[in-house]
Amino acid sequence: MAQTSIITGQYVCIRQPAATVMQRFVAFLIDSAIIWFASLSIAAIMSPFFSSEPAIAFYLILQMALLMYPFAMEVFNNGQSVGKMAVGIKVAKLDGSKPSIGSYLLRWLLLLVDLLMGVVGLTFIIFTKNSQRLGDLAAGTTVVKVNRQNPSISFYDLYYTNPNYQPTYPEAANLSMRQFNLIARTLYSTNNKMREIDINMLGNKVKNFLSVNPKEGTAEDFLTTIFNDFQYYTTKVV
Repeated sequence: MAQTSIITGQYVCIRQPAATVMQRFVAFLIDSAIIWFASLSIAAIMSPFFSSEPAIAFYLILQMALLMYPFAMEVFNNGQSVGKMAVGIKVAKLDGSKPSIGSYLLRWLLLLVDLLMGVVGLTFIIFTKNSQRLGDLAAGTTVVKVNRQNPSISFYDLYYTNPNYQPTYPEAANLSMRQFNLIARTLYSTNNKMREIDINMLGNKVKNFLSVNPKEGTAEDFLTTIFNDFQYYTTKVV
C-alpha cells in the first residue's frame, strides 16, 4: 500500500496511506456527475428566458461558477468534495499544515492540465513518491485516505529535525507517552465539529496537570508548544 509521509510543522512524520488511483477516479466521477446534473438543471430552469441577453449572461455566470464546485468544496469542507467524502479521501499538505486557499486554487487551476494530459497525468499519480498529480506537485499537496479513527503517533515515528529549537515549558517532559499521543490525536483530529471543543478542554487539563501558565493566545497554540517541547526533551541527547 502506498504511503505518504507528511512532515508536520511540529517535526513529526505521520505516515498516511495515499489514496488509490481507483478512489481518486471514483471521486472524480461522482463530482463530475454532480456538476453535470446541476448544469442540466440550471439549463432547464433558465431555458424559458434564453431570449433575454441578461438571462443568457446570468446563465453563463452560473455555469462558470459551477465549475468551481470542487475548489469551493475543498476550501470549505476540509479538503473534501462530495466525491472525496464518499470514498474516504481528502487533500492534505505534505508539511502537515492545513492547505491554504491558494493551494486549493492551484490544484483546481491545474486540474484541466492533468485531465488533458491523460495517461501522463495518471503516471504522475502512480510513480511520484507521494502520489501527486501536477496540481499537487505545484501546490505541495497530495490526496490521502481519511483515518476514520483517531491517529496514533508512537515514539518511533518522531523525527526531531530542528536542533536549534528552544523549549518553552520544561514541565512538558513530565508527560507520559500516552498523554502525548492524546495531544497528538486531538491536534490532528479531522472531526471539525468537536475539534475546537476538545482542544480547549484538553488545553485546560494539560495546563492544570503541568501547573503552568500558558503564554500563547489560544489553546491550540499552547498544545502545539507542549507538543514541540515534549519532543525536545524526549529526543534530546544528554
